[in-house]
Order: sequence, then structure tokens, then C-alpha cells
Amino acid sequence: MAKFNLKIKACKLRRKGESIRDIAKLLKVSRSSVSIWCREINLSNKQVLNLLERKKDRLRLGQINGAMSNKNKRLKKIEFYKNEGGQYFKKVSDKEFFIAGLALYTGEGSKKDGWVSINNSDPKIMKFMLKWLCKFFAVGVSDCSLSVVVNVIHKKREKLIKQYWSDYLKIPLIQFRNTTFIKSKQKKIYDNYNNHYGVLRIRVLKSREMYYKIMGLIEGMLPKE
Repeated sequence: MAKFNLKIKACKLRRKGESIRDIAKLLKVSRSSVSIWCREINLSNKQVLNLLERKKDRLRLGQINGAMSNKNKRLKKIEFYKNEGGQYFKKVSDKEFFIAGLALYTGEGSKKDGWVSINNSDPKIMKFMLKWLCKFFAVGVSDCSLSVVVNVIHKKREKLIKQYWSDYLKIPLIQFRNTTFIKSKQKKIYDNYNNHYGVLRIRVLKSREMYYKIMGLIEGMLPKE
């Protein structure tokens, strides 16, 4: 059975409150693999209690309370840092915004074909980059063409996928080009099939001069040998 299929089954079992040990035994995989696959899944306090009560040696009440306390501390810490991040970036200067966008382009943007374009599956990143291009390079919505790259198993959802990106970025569907469908040797299974929208590419039309400028800025930003 393919690993991504096993991962999906493991996550479903974990969400139902099954133990890492039982999942590993059922799927015939190592506990370490199941632990990694399911590490982002948070069990309810009731599920934690049920798991602990099922252990043969019957953990003491103090241990049970300790396990729940550690879980709650972890969740509070995650929420704390989310809020801290929001406060830290509440006010961003134009220079900070510019450098952040340039760094993102360095990692996700095209640097070889002579066109200004960027690919990513995260809608927030794509919205951020559109604002960046608009603010610092006077790029308007009408200056862009968009295209989606997605697994062929989502072909029936093509219109829905395009509509999602169009609505989120407020760019007319007429500016979307043909979708690229990827054929995989293995039949890929998505745990979030109905919430998968592929990778979006935004290309700025007639952007040769802008491309040279961005490449120069990237060169200036990166450390010199």
C-alpha cells in the first residue's frame, strides 16, 4: 500500500482516538512513522483519557492529569505565538514589505525564463505577492495571466478550482489560461480532495525589464562570496 494512502488511514484512525501503537499494528508500519504522520492531530481530553485508561498497567491519575496538562500547555503555547506573530507584524514598513516580497520571489519566483512569474499553492502567499508587485512595480490585475497546475484526478473540478482562485484574488476568469494536468505514475490519494486547489502560477505580461530589475535586486540582497 502506498505511503500516502497509509498516512491518510493513520490520520483518520488517530482522529477517532486510536493509539499510535494500535494504528501501527493495524497498518503494519513502525510506530515512529505513525507518530510523525499524526503529530499535528490534537486529541480531545476525552480521547486522551480513553487511551490512557486502555493501557494494561493503568496509569495513575496524576499521570493522566499530567498528560492532559502538557497537551493544553502545548496548545496554549501555539496560540500564544500565533498572536505574538500577528502583533509583531501588525505594522510593517515599506522597506520590510519590499524585502519580504523579494525574499519570497527568490524562493518561489522564476529566475531563468526572463519573465516575472511566481508559483505557489498557498493563496495567502499569492495574495501577498500580488500586493507586492502592485505596490513596488505598478503591476495591475490586467497585467497578469494566471494558470493552475494540478493532478489529473482533479480534472472534473477544474472550473471550481479556477473559480476559487479567481474569487480569492479578485482576478477575472478571463485572465486564466489552460490548466496543466499532471499525470502521476501512482494514483495519488488526497485526504483533503475537495479542498485541494493545485499550484497557481501568476505571470506578469511584458515584464522583461522588470525581470532584469528583480534579478539585480536579488543579487544585491544575497551575501557576496
